[in-house]
Amino acid sequence: MTRSTDGQAPSWKALTDVIAMAKMRKKANLPQKTCAACGRPFAWRKKWSRVWQDVRYCSERCKNRRAT
Repeated sequence: MTRSTDGQAPSWKALTDVIAMAKMRKKANLPQKTCAACGRPFAWRKKWSRVWQDVRYCSERCKNRRAT
């Protein structure tokens, strides 16, 4: 990043905003699956990153509904 017009270095907030924008992804680019219980499509979530291949249900509600 370049220096601002007043000659000072950019603020920490400005730098973190730039970094955050670089890591954001559009929802359209995330992988999707179809829920085994309700049949609705659902998108990848960060909390599922390690177990995405094992995820079958879109929510706890669908997961519990299959058992009854």
